[in-house]
Amino acid sequence: MAARWIGVVLRRSCSGSAASGQATEAVGKPGRWERFKSGKIAVWTKSLLHDYAEACKDIAVGAKERPGKAAFYLSLLTAAGVCSAKAPGEDHFHSCMLEASASLLLLSPWTRSRKSDQHVQNLMDLRNQGGLRHLNLFLFSIVYEAPYDPDCDLYPAQCPHLQPRWAQFPSRVLDIGFFGRWWLLRAKMEDFDVNEEEFANLPAPMRAVSWNDLHSEENEKLFQLKFQPITMHDEQIE
Repeated sequence: MAARWIGVVLRRSCSGSAASGQATEAVGKPGRWERFKSGKIAVWTKSLLHDYAEACKDIAVGAKERPGKAAFYLSLLTAAGVCSAKAPGEDHFHSCMLEASASLLLLSPWTRSRKSDQHVQNLMDLRNQGGLRHLNLFLFSIVYEAPYDPDCDLYPAQCPHLQPRWAQFPSRVLDIGFFGRWWLLRAKMEDFDVNEEEFANLPAPMRAVSWNDLHSEENEKLFQLKFQPITMHDEQIE
């Protein structure tokens, strides 16, 4: 009987010591949030935010000390953002090219400009062959010529040693898009309804017509004379 009571007391004392040890361990062990705040990621994030805060303070102090320089850099950043937002994309180039082609088709082959027609026809052929590539360079965009379609499985199209060299890249550029316009296509389509070959046999001074020649006083007088009635003499009537 005494031995039984001694065993019960020993069991209770052992279970009590184990429970107290677990409670002590639970109290001494930090939680998940405490471990996260003291971890490497939290320390790195805190240091990064501190560096950014110090940089912003330096920028604010520098802007107060030198407002002209700050305004200059701010204008540069604003201009870069506007140019980046207005850099035309590939779809915009295709729409401008189709619009130029439609404008040329409305004219007779004897009236349209040979320079404009050849440029647009070359672009249309490359488009049908899959040889047009678009590249966005943040501030502006370029369209350049590729030798093969991207889905072409021919050996010359897939072999990296047969690809065009970077030294040949400037000669493959077809157009430059900046501030919402494709400037080379715009230049080629200027006076697209004037056939230069029609005036090739004229003397050199007569090939170029300035604004003063079109809007001179003499031309205005001639324009007004055509509305006046014609006076005919008796000799002319007979």
